[in-house]
Amino acid sequence: MPLMDIFDRPAAARRLMICTGPCCNSTGAAQAFLDELRAKLLDARLDEEMIGEASCVRRSCLGKCTGEPLAYVHPDGVWYRQLSSDNLLLILRSHVLNQRPVPELILEEDA
Repeated sequence: MPLMDIFDRPAAARRLMICTGPCCNSTGAAQAFLDELRAKLLDARLDEEMIGEASCVRRSCLGKCTGEPLAYVHPDGVWYRQLSSDNLLLILRSHVLNQRPVPELILEEDA
């Protein structure tokens, strides 16, 4: 079964992976940010623009329990911290769709 995005479509090669595992989602914040991001993408109709270009994917654990909640841009190998729905939207638009990382949100060890 292929990896599915938050809109239940097969994930594109470029993707923003949002961790909703036990460390990142201990307070429920990561899932709430993801739900807010999904709503913002639908409102702005960005979900349609992303088809075949980029995806936003929920993962149960990304295995890097530091500075959570975290997100990861694949295939670039960049980790992001200080998540919020606004920051996730910024990362998705700037880095995933336009290949321009957001330095102020990159997890310091990867900066």
